[in-house]
Amino acid sequence: MKDSFDIVIVGSGIAGLSTLLYLRDTELFKQGELSICLITKGDMNETNTHWAQGGIAAVKGVQDNFEKHIADTLNAGAYENNSFIVEKVIKAAPSLMDDLIRWGAKFDKNKEGQFDLAQEGGHSEARIWHKEDQTGKAIQDALINEIKNDAHIFIQEHTSLVNVEQLAESVFGLALFNKKTNSFSNINCGKLVLATGGLGMLYQTTTNQQIATGDGIYFANRLGAAIENISYIQFHPTGLYEGGQIAYLITEALRGAGAKLLNQNREAFMHKYDARLELAPRDIVSRSIMKEIELQENLYVYLDATNIDKQVINAHFPTIKNECIKRLGLNIENDLIPVIPVQHYACGGIKVNEFGESTIKGLFAIGEVASTGLHGANRLASNSLLEAIAFAKFSIPRLIEKVNVKPSINIDIKLPTTRNINRTQVQDYMSHYAGIVKSNQGLIRAGELLNELDLHNEMDLAFDFHHFESNIVLQVAKLLIKDAINKKENKGVFYNTDLVG
Repeated sequence: MKDSFDIVIVGSGIAGLSTLLYLRDTELFKQGELSICLITKGDMNETNTHWAQGGIAAVKGVQDNFEKHIADTLNAGAYENNSFIVEKVIKAAPSLMDDLIRWGAKFDKNKEGQFDLAQEGGHSEARIWHKEDQTGKAIQDALINEIKNDAHIFIQEHTSLVNVEQLAESVFGLALFNKKTNSFSNINCGKLVLATGGLGMLYQTTTNQQIATGDGIYFANRLGAAIENISYIQFHPTGLYEGGQIAYLITEALRGAGAKLLNQNREAFMHKYDARLELAPRDIVSRSIMKEIELQENLYVYLDATNIDKQVINAHFPTIKNECIKRLGLNIENDLIPVIPVQHYACGGIKVNEFGESTIKGLFAIGEVASTGLHGANRLASNSLLEAIAFAKFSIPRLIEKVNVKPSINIDIKLPTTRNINRTQVQDYMSHYAGIVKSNQGLIRAGELLNELDLHNEMDLAFDFHHFESNIVLQVAKLLIKDAINKKENKGVFYNTDLVG
C-alpha cells in the first residue's frame, strides 16, 4: 500500500462515504490527480449510520417548505443554532436526496408512486424520507456498493488511527493499527477528514455501536483544534428496556405513526408536559419520561403501538417488530413496549466552519463528530444524516484546493502508551453524573473521579487496543465534564438542576 495520500478519510458512515463519493466525482480524481485513502475501524458497514432507523429530513411535500423546516430546526435547537448554517443545509437537502438516489439509495413510496414521507417529533410536516425502519442500512449499503469496485480508492478495513501529528503545514503523519493482522503502519496526507461518528461508549447504555469511542474528538483535541458543546448530549426517549450495553432503538417514527407513551398504570402522560404530546422534541420527551419514572416503581415506561394498524406496522416497522419478539418475546401489535431514554447523539464536537474545516489548517470534521451549528442545543429528528451528506458536499471545494500528491517522506509516528483504564468505571460515572439531569455537585464529583482514574493507572508495556480505546473514552469524558461545568444556563438537551432555563 502507498504511504502518502492527498486526502485520508477516517470513518465509513454516511459522512465518510459521501465525502469519498463527492471527491470521486471531481475532475481532479477523474484525471488521476487526487489520491484518497479511507480507513475504518471495523467492516465498512460497522457504523452508527447502518443502524439509523427513522430516516433523513428534506422538504418535498406540497404543504411543506424550507421556512417550516428551518423553524422546526431552530425551535428544537433552542435557538442556539447557527441560522446561516441551518438555512444552507435545509435549502440544499432536496438536491442531496437526488445525490443519494443517484448513488443507488432507495426510499419507500406510496401506492401512487410518490415518496412516502413520515413525520417525527419536532417536525411540523411529514418530510422524513425512509426505507421501512432500516433507512441507515439502505443508505450505507448503497454507498458501499457504489464505491466497492473503484480500484483507484484505497480502503483499509479493521484499521484504527492510533496517533496523528502535524509534521508540517499540509502534512499530517498518521500511525495506524490493523486489528486483524495486529500490525502497525505509518502514512501521511495533506488533508485529514475525521468522520468518526459519536461518543456513545462514554455511557453505560447507548444506541451507538461499540466503535463509537469519541476518537475524532480525542485526536482533534490533541492537534489543538477547537472543541465545543460536547455536553449537548441527546438522549433518545425510547430505547428498548433490556439488559446489555447497546440499547436497541425504537424509532421516533413509531410515535409519528400514533404510538403513545404510558406510565406503569397504563396512563398517557405527555399531555402534562407539552402540547405536542409524543411529538415534542426529544429533550422534552426524555425529561418527561424521567419525571414519570420518579413517580413510579418501574424503571421504565411503556410505548403503546397497539392502536396502529397492523398493516402499517408490518409495512413500515418490520425490524422493530421482529427485534422486540426476538429480544423480549413481545409482539408490538398487541403488547406494550418497555422503553427508557438512552444516550443517542452528540450535538457538539469539533468546531467547523461552513466547509467542514476545523480551526487546524487541513483538518476537517464531517458528521456527528463535528459541531457545525446546525443542531444548536438539541438535534431535530432525522437532521443528522442530512447534516453528514450536506457537509460532505460543502467540504469538497476546500478539500481539493491546493492538493498535490506529497512525495513519500520518512515518517515514524510514535505509538501511544497503553494504559489499563477501567472503561466500566468511566461509563458508570458519566451515566450517573452526566446523564439527562445533572447538578453542579455531581459534575464536579465526576471530574474528580475521572481525574483520579487518569492519575492512578499504571502504564502497560505492550500495546493493547481495548485499553487504548478506553483511554480515549476517559479523555473525552473529561472534556465533556469540563464543558458541562462551564455551561451557565439550561438549553435544549442540557439540563442542570442548579441552573435556570
